[in-house]
Amino acid sequence: MKEIKDKAKQISLENPGMYVTIAACFGIEYVVSKRLHAFAPSDSFVKSYWLNGIEKPFSNKQIIRDQILTPSMA
Repeated sequence: MKEIKDKAKQISLENPGMYVTIAACFGIEYVVSKRLHAFAPSDSFVKSYWLNGIEKPFSNKQIIRDQILTPSMA
């Protein structure tokens, strides 16, 4: 897991001002974007993101927004 986070940090340092998240869909993927999308907390493999080389956890507000916008089968 440390290697995965270290690579995310390196990608973040190489792309200043961009958000880096880690997704696990058919393998580990590093997502680099200008903005975090609403579903980033549930898509994230490690429940955090990187900005300018600094790892930051998703806030409660981001997590709640993700839960509200995620469709349910009920």
